[in-house]
Amino acid sequence: MNFDYLNKDIYGQPTLTEHPKVSICVISYNHQNYVKTCLNSILEQKVDFAFEIILGEDCSKDQTAEIIKQYADQYPHLIKAYIRQKNVGAKTNFLHCFLQCKGEYIVFIEADDYWTDPLKLQRQVDFLDQHPHASACFHNAQIIFEDGSNREPVLINPIDQKPWVESADFLVEKETWFMATAAVMMRRKFAQPLPEWFLHSKSGDIPLYVILAEQGPIGYLPEVMSVYRKNEGGISMTDHVHADAFIKNRIFMYSSINAHTKYKYNHLIKPILQAYYLMRMDCHENKSNKAKQAFYFSRATLLNPPRTAKDWKSYLKTNLLSPKNLLTYLNFRSKLNKIIKR
Repeated sequence: MNFDYLNKDIYGQPTLTEHPKVSICVISYNHQNYVKTCLNSILEQKVDFAFEIILGEDCSKDQTAEIIKQYADQYPHLIKAYIRQKNVGAKTNFLHCFLQCKGEYIVFIEADDYWTDPLKLQRQVDFLDQHPHASACFHNAQIIFEDGSNREPVLINPIDQKPWVESADFLVEKETWFMATAAVMMRRKFAQPLPEWFLHSKSGDIPLYVILAEQGPIGYLPEVMSVYRKNEGGISMTDHVHADAFIKNRIFMYSSINAHTKYKYNHLIKPILQAYYLMRMDCHENKSNKAKQAFYFSRATLLNPPRTAKDWKSYLKTNLLSPKNLLTYLNFRSKLNKIIKR
């Protein structure tokens, strides 16, 4: 997939270094209240190497673009900003900027997050330089809740966080998440180019980290060096659990990860796929369609069937809920068996 058509959105006349050690990929949308904090936390980094900032502003409805233009005007040697003339969506905005990055290492941060330690970049570069077998590294981060819940800030990683992370750690269960986006630094050679299937996955974090981990382990630094804002404008899994297109794309994503890893983690991915097929039964589009529900239940069951009579009883009770649904399923299976026998 080619994103060169978005090059026209470049703002001003940036004069970036030809050979940056680190590329910082930033995307923004309606972040006027946050983007200054984000950019200042980048500009305040104390480093002994050259870096560049590749920034995509996705046609915000507030004053975000104007703020970014001010920074791009002041720091043309550091910032290459793309000011979108129309909204292209977070994934496309990210991919265009990400593929523009030329550094040996890449860091990605959304404009409503920020770094809290001026030595963050230096520490991570030193780590990767000292551990050439590592595909990436990440550090601890703090979650600040701005979702109206009044919860106290928490750290993402526990005190016993593993010092090295591998592909299987991202496949323990669906939506496994323990790495703040702004906390990750990766080797560009392992992330460019990206496989075609990645471009069609709505989620970026999990598949990207598996792609990296397949090239080498991901190291952990226990220092808390960034903040992840959990705010009302964010997109979470809970927003989409009842949307069939979203769940279908998750099935595509994990199936693609399975193929990409040559089915080494099939035993981990099958229960994840099963869970998503069961979720499709409850999607708005499928609730009134008993045939579809029976089909998705069948797919789920074949992926990871219960082993004992007790397990079957619990499984049917949990996922079918009613005798009517069970009858629909049994009728469906009977018809399917007849078709198979033909």
